[in-house]
Amino acid sequence: MTTTVKKKQTKTRKRNAVRRRVWPRWMRPALYVSAVALVLGGLGGAGVWAVRSGMVEIAVAKVSAYYESANRSAGLVVREVLVDGRQETSRARMLTALKVNRGDLILNFDVDTARERLQSMGWIASARVERHLPDTIRVSVVERVPVAVWQHKGKFLLVDAAGTVIGSDGVERFRDLKIIVGKDAPKHAQALIAMLQEHPKLMARVKAAVRSGGRRWNLRMDNGIDVRLPETDAFAAWDRLAKYELQHKLLGRDIGSIDLRLPDRVVVKVRHETPIKKPQRGSRT
Repeated sequence: MTTTVKKKQTKTRKRNAVRRRVWPRWMRPALYVSAVALVLGGLGGAGVWAVRSGMVEIAVAKVSAYYESANRSAGLVVREVLVDGRQETSRARMLTALKVNRGDLILNFDVDTARERLQSMGWIASARVERHLPDTIRVSVVERVPVAVWQHKGKFLLVDAAGTVIGSDGVERFRDLKIIVGKDAPKHAQALIAMLQEHPKLMARVKAAVRSGGRRWNLRMDNGIDVRLPETDAFAAWDRLAKYELQHKLLGRDIGSIDLRLPDRVVVKVRHETPIKKPQRGSRT
């Protein structure tokens, strides 16, 4: 009988016993702050007196100090910033945009705000920013790909296929890209480049493209000849120029411009020859 009672008591103690949960070391600062907040919130009407007496400010200051100390003790500080996908954006500029330094509390780092700052940079099309506890910030970016150089208000600016202006940073490394001119040139740049690429040899001779009236392109060739493309069906006009160049070597002649705006003909303007001055009477020759 006695043995049976003891067994029942043992089972009851086991059933009623509360298991002690062991929290990870790096989670303890947050748990402490939550506990303090619950205590202050439970003060009820006494909370008004606590605010007026300055007790809340003192308590908050103590909690903040403990929070930082506990975070550092737990190793919740930034020790590494790992970046993937960066080619053109300098590490220094990226760290400036992230606004994070080694030794900062990692839980104080605002992931969303940092991502927005990165995506406001000209080179970066998209970014992903993550906290990897206890001590690592991981960043992954996708950079824009420039397709042309926009000459605008005395500056040379890189633009991508979507017409987004990347900026002047690193423009000297892209001297092989075509120069485009005109207020709306960036948003039409990709279509222009796609057209020019249909005839690579002819494209290589294009020095710049000027947007005329927001409707069409004028091409400046490497020997100074201007090629006027039509507003519609510029691809067909470009094909005609390639055919004429192959058959008649137009670009090798002494001409000033080639007008392709009429679909059934090519209008060529010859350069004006400099007239030879006749010697005046009585002058020495």
